[in-house]
Amino acid sequence: MKAILQKVPVFTDASFAVQEFSSAYFDTPWHFHPELELVLIVQGTGKRFVGDHISDFGPGDLVLLGPSLPHWYRNDAAYYEHHPNLKAASIVVQFTKGFLGDAFFNVPETSGIRKILDKSAMGIEIGGSARKKITQMMHDIRHLTGMERLMQLLAILNTIANTGNYEILSNQGATGINIKDSERLNKIFEYIMRNFTNPIYLHEIASIVNMCPSTFCRYFRNRTRKNFTFFLNEIRIGHACKMLIEEDLSITEICFMSGYDNVAYFNRQFKAIKQKTPKEFKQEYHNRR
Repeated sequence: MKAILQKVPVFTDASFAVQEFSSAYFDTPWHFHPELELVLIVQGTGKRFVGDHISDFGPGDLVLLGPSLPHWYRNDAAYYEHHPNLKAASIVVQFTKGFLGDAFFNVPETSGIRKILDKSAMGIEIGGSARKKITQMMHDIRHLTGMERLMQLLAILNTIANTGNYEILSNQGATGINIKDSERLNKIFEYIMRNFTNPIYLHEIASIVNMCPSTFCRYFRNRTRKNFTFFLNEIRIGHACKMLIEEDLSITEICFMSGYDNVAYFNRQFKAIKQKTPKEFKQEYHNRR
């Protein structure tokens, strides 16, 4: 599959789109579009791919994605297989940079918003009190129309512009569109997410993009800024964390269900990534409840 150019719906009575999505899982592939996109995850967990950035997402996750920035939300397939009643849901606002005219964000009063829109070219994750405030505003904007809806979007963008609690996600060099790279990365990511609970051998995953193992390792590091083995362990440990929190299973059972065949190795990798053992992680979580 390639990174596809997604067409955003055009409405004759609005200058931007507000949409709700709810399904068994997020099914949009690795894609991009000329519009900016504000995404609030309402339900669902998994991995979020933005440019060359890869991280976990869950309910409350809030990001602003710039124009033509490739991205993909991939649910935890193995986890959802054991929880068939779970849903994936999001609220998405999409707009072009000039949806209010080319000069609107060039006046002094909107300079802060212009700067944050420029930064969104690499993807921005919003956190802290701003995320809590914007989450409610995103729910409210669904029920507004006309000028009230427009003013709500401007208020959201202004809130983002005035918070210092955000993280730039992707490296600048990853924002350009390269269809060949997108196709390769989509195949790699999809293979990993479908198979991480089973053994994944380097020569096998390299072969799906017609590379030898050494070339694949260099390619993967250059595109993701991560060693392939470390990335695979991140995916597996993230899955193990969810099971430690939500399942009444032993650490040994979770080890094998997360793609490992050696408990000692699983414990070492878990501590390397989470800075604590699986037992400590589980105890710490339940002590906070």
